[in-house]
Amino acid sequence: MNQDLEAAGSEDKKPSSSLRKAWKPMVVAALWLLCLAWYMLQPSPEHVENVYSRWAYRIIASVITPITGAVPFSIALLVFVAGPLVFLALWIANWVYRQKVKGMSRWRGLIWGPKWLLVIVPIVWLWFLLFWGMGYARLPVETRLNFDDGTVSEAELRQIKGALLQIILQNAPSRPEDRDIGRAVAAVAQAMQDAVSEWEGGAIHLPGRVKATPPGLLMMNGTSGVCVPFTLEPHVDGGLPDTAFVFVAAHELGHIAGVCDEGETNLLGYIAGLRAKNPFAQYAVALDVYLDVVRQLPSAERKTAIEQLPEQARQDLQRIREAQERYRIDWFQKWSWRAYNQYLKSQGVQEGVRSYGRGTQLLVKAWRAGYFDFPEVPDAAGESGPPAAMDAPDGQL
Repeated sequence: MNQDLEAAGSEDKKPSSSLRKAWKPMVVAALWLLCLAWYMLQPSPEHVENVYSRWAYRIIASVITPITGAVPFSIALLVFVAGPLVFLALWIANWVYRQKVKGMSRWRGLIWGPKWLLVIVPIVWLWFLLFWGMGYARLPVETRLNFDDGTVSEAELRQIKGALLQIILQNAPSRPEDRDIGRAVAAVAQAMQDAVSEWEGGAIHLPGRVKATPPGLLMMNGTSGVCVPFTLEPHVDGGLPDTAFVFVAAHELGHIAGVCDEGETNLLGYIAGLRAKNPFAQYAVALDVYLDVVRQLPSAERKTAIEQLPEQARQDLQRIREAQERYRIDWFQKWSWRAYNQYLKSQGVQEGVRSYGRGTQLLVKAWRAGYFDFPEVPDAAGESGPPAAMDAPDGQL
């Protein structure tokens, strides 16, 4: 009788034991399917815009950025350095424990790492999509803000160049105390919050500062700043001079505002910097935009355009070049930019890294649409203001 009861009990335990073993691979499979479903069943840009970019992402940013922004050091840098080391230490400890204490085969301990990677990778992937990656599928800014389809002419670029030069001349810092990076970045962040609210009818929470990395950490691969999607922390290379730090910070804050496309991020950073209620912020961003505009003009005009800059601005450009040359590793730069180009294309940015160049083109279209107004300066014909074909409405961004 007892034997029959024991047999029946063991049979009852088998299904529950099988279920306990089955739920783990089922959860792992579900995680991977969720990741793949985003790319296989991607919603329309309109749905991404309304549900994710203007609602879900803003809730995430309002919760995360105050927390990560309150910490003076980079949480992301700490996690990226310590995370792999902790995982490796646990893997080794588990391998030793199973072999020495449990008397298991050494191979049982070795598969512990790959087994857990099958769980960790889709979790990190979903984390990336929720905190950032879904934003690549939002509506383009040309659609969101109803920009026209007209091409940008050299005459328009020259007119903007003149307006930017005026801003640079008016705001060039003459004293060391005029170069307060903290105040400049905070002013850009505030102007960017106002701009996004006006553009999209909803507030976005941005950190009031940008964190500096160890000098050269980013510049060695040819970059200057990075937005970390997992913690929504904007970073700028700590080896950059103050002027470059500010205009790179404006770009990285644009990413935190929920803009993934590099050209669109440039546009938002440009306008926020030029609108910022801080002379140094206006000077730094105007100098950055000035260079981007000059690069699109005929080569014969570029040298003259640089010579028109005040001596202080030319010295700042020289300091930036020296910092970049000091830290840059050429082969690493080429490799990393190829990798980043492929990453952008994999996220739907067909132009890849070339998308950076859209910033000035978009700036002209934003000007045409009345989202921003430059100071009036004489054009080549001696007239001031925008040409007749691009009269700006009264409303300004």
